[in-house]
Amino acid sequence: MVAVVVMMAVMAILLTVAVESVSFQQRREKEEELIFRGNQIVEGIRLFRARNGRFPLALVELAKAKPRVLRKVWADPMTGTPDWEPVFLGEEGQTVAGGGVAAQETPTPAPVQTPKPQQGAKTGPIIGVHSSRCDEAIKLYDGRSKYCEWKFYFDPNKQGGAHQPGPVPTPSP
Repeated sequence: MVAVVVMMAVMAILLTVAVESVSFQQRREKEEELIFRGNQIVEGIRLFRARNGRFPLALVELAKAKPRVLRKVWADPMTGTPDWEPVFLGEEGQTVAGGGVAAQETPTPAPVQTPKPQQGAKTGPIIGVHSSRCDEAIKLYDGRSKYCEWKFYFDPNKQGGAHQPGPVPTPSP
């Protein structure tokens, strides 16, 4: 009888370890999906600006633009809903000089009808997104450890456009 109780205790401990391991792996996969989807939205913003000569004023414009630059606004993997927080032009220190070649060649279509923003809500040209969940992440992204601090944004002043995180430079002696 004692052997059965010991065996059950060992099995319970092993099952707990297995569940924690699976849960950890699922969080890592969600983090990878968050990075992938965030960068896809940035690519959609880049294409939207190249085609229309302006930044979108709402994320739904990316899916409703003709031609579309995103099939749909994907769900934030951390929340399971498409409740991305927008990053507005100027929040990350970007400025855009002139309209660029695309702005001169392509007529700017009227923005898609979107619900009116709540009083006090930020509005303006959207250059990126970040998660609305502020939990601690497993990995660091661009030196930041919370999901809501992981900002995916289009930087028009960089060659490739999208802000790519990299190692933090260390000062030379």
